[in-house]
Amino acid sequence: MKFQAKIKYFDENNLGHGPYIEIPEAIYQELLKITTDKRVKCTLNNTITVSRAMAPKGSFHYILLNKEVLKESKINVGEDIVVELQPDESKYRMPISEEMEEVLYNDPEGSILFNKLTPGAQRTLIHVINRFKSSNLKIERSFVILEHLKKTKGKIDFELLKEDFKNQRNNMKF
Repeated sequence: MKFQAKIKYFDENNLGHGPYIEIPEAIYQELLKITTDKRVKCTLNNTITVSRAMAPKGSFHYILLNKEVLKESKINVGEDIVVELQPDESKYRMPISEEMEEVLYNDPEGSILFNKLTPGAQRTLIHVINRFKSSNLKIERSFVILEHLKKTKGKIDFELLKEDFKNQRNNMKF
């Protein structure tokens, strides 16, 4: 579903901040009929596609973007753009790196624990891995995440996970 929108900006607050696109109510209602979890693929000016959630704010719904997406698509706050939204029907409702998929494939026990996590927890961990540019780091960190899940019997303790990442880095130094 395509529509014109202006890139707006939420000022900083405790709920989040940054650039966003307001979704016309009629389009939001149509998308609700064809998506079960409000996750959509959002294409901006036919240049970049990102996975996002449709979120409520007072009397309207929006897609939150970030500065990196605007920079990559060469769009500025205040500009009018063409937006296309469609349900995100991918397994995790966001792109997952090939490296993380491979680590999941090669570690059945870790994969089972990962897939028992809530969808939001899965996306958080996928996002942690997707931030890295280096393929080696994606593999190493994916491995650390699965070992963490095994150690904690399928629970995520983010403080402990941060320590696990730190220990893994220290063990890699020669």
